[in-house]
Amino acid sequence: MLNRAFLLLAVTACGALAQRQPRPTEKGTPPALLNPGAAYDSTLYSSATATSSRFKALRWRLVGPFRGGRSDAVAGDPTNRLVFYFGAVNGGVWKTTNGGQTWRNITDGKTDISSVGAIAVAPSDPNVIYVGTGESQLREDLTYGTGVYRSTDGGNSWKKLGLGDSQQIADVVIDPRDPDRAYVAAMGHAFGPNTERGVFRTSDGGKSWQKVLFLNDSTGATDLTIDPSNPRILFASMYKFQRTPWGMTSGGGRSGLWKTIDGGDTWKELSFNPGIPDKPLGKIGVAISPANPRRIYASIESPDSSGGIFRSDDGGDSWQLTSGDQRWAVRPWYYSKITADPTDENTVYAMNLSVWRSVDGGKSWATVRVPHGDTHVMWIDPHDSRRLINGNDGGATISYDGGATWSSIYNQPTAQFYHVATDTQWPYHLYGAQQDNSTVSIASRSDDGAIGTSDWYPVAGCENATIAVDPRDANVTYGGCYTGFLTRDDHKTREQRDISVWMANYDGWAAAKVPYRFQWTFPVFISPHAPGTLYAASQFVHRSTDEGASWQTISPDLTVHDPATLGRTGGPIHFDMTGTEWYGTIYAFTESPVTTGVLWAGSDDGLIHISRDNGAHWENVTPKGYGKFTRTAGIEASRFDAGTAYVAANRYQQDDFKPYFYRTTDFGKTWTVIVAGIPTGAYARSIREDPVRRGLLYGATETGVYVSFDDGGRWEPLQLNLPRVSVRDLAVHGNDLIAATHGRAFWEIDDISLLRQLADSVTSRHAFLFQPASAIRWASGGGSSLTAGQNPAGGAYIDYYLKTRPESTVTLQFLDRAGKIIRTYTSETAKTDTSKKSAIDSLATRARESMRDSIVYQPRDSVVATRAGTNRFVWNLRYPGAERLTNTLIDEGTLDGPMAPPGEYSARLIVDKDTLVRRFAVAADPRATSTTAELARQFTLAIAVRDRINDVVTGARRIEDIQSQLDRRTAQAKDQPYAKRVSDAAKPL
Repeated sequence: MLNRAFLLLAVTACGALAQRQPRPTEKGTPPALLNPGAAYDSTLYSSATATSSRFKALRWRLVGPFRGGRSDAVAGDPTNRLVFYFGAVNGGVWKTTNGGQTWRNITDGKTDISSVGAIAVAPSDPNVIYVGTGESQLREDLTYGTGVYRSTDGGNSWKKLGLGDSQQIADVVIDPRDPDRAYVAAMGHAFGPNTERGVFRTSDGGKSWQKVLFLNDSTGATDLTIDPSNPRILFASMYKFQRTPWGMTSGGGRSGLWKTIDGGDTWKELSFNPGIPDKPLGKIGVAISPANPRRIYASIESPDSSGGIFRSDDGGDSWQLTSGDQRWAVRPWYYSKITADPTDENTVYAMNLSVWRSVDGGKSWATVRVPHGDTHVMWIDPHDSRRLINGNDGGATISYDGGATWSSIYNQPTAQFYHVATDTQWPYHLYGAQQDNSTVSIASRSDDGAIGTSDWYPVAGCENATIAVDPRDANVTYGGCYTGFLTRDDHKTREQRDISVWMANYDGWAAAKVPYRFQWTFPVFISPHAPGTLYAASQFVHRSTDEGASWQTISPDLTVHDPATLGRTGGPIHFDMTGTEWYGTIYAFTESPVTTGVLWAGSDDGLIHISRDNGAHWENVTPKGYGKFTRTAGIEASRFDAGTAYVAANRYQQDDFKPYFYRTTDFGKTWTVIVAGIPTGAYARSIREDPVRRGLLYGATETGVYVSFDDGGRWEPLQLNLPRVSVRDLAVHGNDLIAATHGRAFWEIDDISLLRQLADSVTSRHAFLFQPASAIRWASGGGSSLTAGQNPAGGAYIDYYLKTRPESTVTLQFLDRAGKIIRTYTSETAKTDTSKKSAIDSLATRARESMRDSIVYQPRDSVVATRAGTNRFVWNLRYPGAERLTNTLIDEGTLDGPMAPPGEYSARLIVDKDTLVRRFAVAADPRATSTTAELARQFTLAIAVRDRINDVVTGARRIEDIQSQLDRRTAQAKDQPYAKRVSDAAKPL
């Protein structure tokens, strides 16, 4: 047997001694070893799309962070105590089978669900789930829903049931005795009138719907409750609500409370019953107590101090105010949900800034602490009132002890980001502001195998910030906050400084009354020519040349500033002036990276301006036909030409869901609409130009990402495995494309070299090998995880195109500078070992379904893919490893071969008669202090150690073979007198 001490020394020397070593995820198994190479995939959060096969080799990778975003919809399985569901407002439906330890999306790739407003599980059959899409708490940054969906197998598959034009569905209830009978509360369009709103009923599992309660085209249904003992009795709250680009109206009109006792055939309005406040009424939350169905609770918004929590003890005939505390008047349009305990008629919960609970019928209230505030919805187990799930602005959280303790919200990648920025360090970080939470700086990759909580932290600004990172020092960031508050943050020194343009405490003020109207996500921008020059924009452009210590206003008001759009927002009952709906602002700002002083500004009310003299003069260059009140969502100044710029604009706040992208090449004198290929519904959010290939554009829309290879002449989806989600911003950093989603955190595509090289001259060939980008010696790797972001595959990314799937073996070789073959991989395994592939697929599926905290299994064989279209192979830069001796245990180190030292290498692709070769560079980790010469000497030593191990293993195998032969001969001659002497002589010393 080999000496253990020698083997430990040998396998340790075989590794890359001078590079950073990741923390192990399993004893003796660093994450790098779990990904030896081959075509890597990111399927844990995949979503099937119609992306072109020309670039299907690419994959979006979920970076994170894993911190929950807003949830308005939750439900639990009434029979399985470990199973719960939640809906993210822009992140699909999620399921846990382990009580909230981990969550898995169950709608990606199966539906076009992104926004979720309601979830209901059938009490009589927990396999039946209804989902109503569209948000129920109608913030200004909402997205639209696509109707009602139903699953009959616990979320494994889904069927769309219609009501697509309802857009915002606030509630779904199911007959407790019949899973095919359900009711839907539809708010309707948030930004315009429509008739598909009110209460709908199905009796056939959603095959058909009846509109059973409809008032008018601007009043929808916002809440439903059903009597579990008599499901013909329901209460519905009707709510007039409408948004405009500059605000909202909430309540009034025919808002009120309604009841049916015949399953919805007829309805009676209760709004004038004794005890109900006088009209106008606003939003109403209503709940029947399952413990006593004659007991009804309601949270009613009404003027002055007449609103609050109400109770009826006679089925809604009369009411009494049990609590008129002003806490129930805090943003009632955003909260107001109320939930009755199923076993105690005197216990009731109210959602608002926090969760409140009363145990005396609504008279007195105490706070139930949850991991995150701004609470929206609660589900309570009908059989165990201590088993809860709460949906709030931080996600979904579960309790089994009546709210004393809760599950984590740091396992849900549903963060809502508005923008994304990057820095100049390596690994680079992504920066953005998470709605309803903090700002975030998160590493694009981690040395610890997965991108966890230790890899991200808050920076300047708050939940609504646009963040600018100092290119000279990534520790220094600038970010905005409410009503123009602006800070400079130094992460290294922990110093934060208020650098606001002016006093920022204007909460409650109408936009017309403040000196500077700063948009909710107002622009903050560092000049690409002078990193000490900082810009911020209100209705004016402001500039600082001393990092915010002082400011100069360098423009006139660059907005329409129509007085009709600058008043108080909200009403007619309560106004809501938190700065969210301030209007008549500069929404987008940039400076040409080509020419200093060429400045672009776009307003949220329909104007675009340019200055070509550093802000001294401004010219209105708004495109003809731009449209009144069109929001300029983003401006991208070209990196190739100062006169070229691209604009992303939208009009969804006017109920117009068409995409609007524009291009100018003459400083805005003329504009071209560039939207061909993008459908209605995918309205524009951001546009970015590739910094390497001119004419290569990336478009962020409400439903995903698009790419154009001809300067916007034609677009096609770049969705790949990215879930359907609102993508608010994009960034190109080096060879990577990054997406800031508004409901699914940050994602990115690693290495877009093939997009930069893709052309007709490529796809017309039988085979094509793209020029690889330089590879960095970095090996943390890691598997997929349900609680942390995914690392990129470490190594050289080799992309190739195959016009058709080859019949013969495809070979991929890696060679050193002298032309010596290092590694050879083929497609043979994929063709001949189908049973192994099936076993691998089966194991991977079981691993994903088991929802373990970390899925670390990866197939060890490196197979060359042969799909028609583009394919990707990732070589982990390692030379062949040492041989393994049978029946030996390695509890430290690895037998993997040493990593290639920095230098020049080649990839050689052999397809039928074609042999294609591309050279590429391997570079050291930028953080490494070892010299190239030191790494080369380390490599030489590691190869020598590997070869010595192989010699020892070969010798040991020969000894074992001789021993086996002797044993066989001895057995054959066991009756001969010399047999025992031979056997004794063969025994090891």
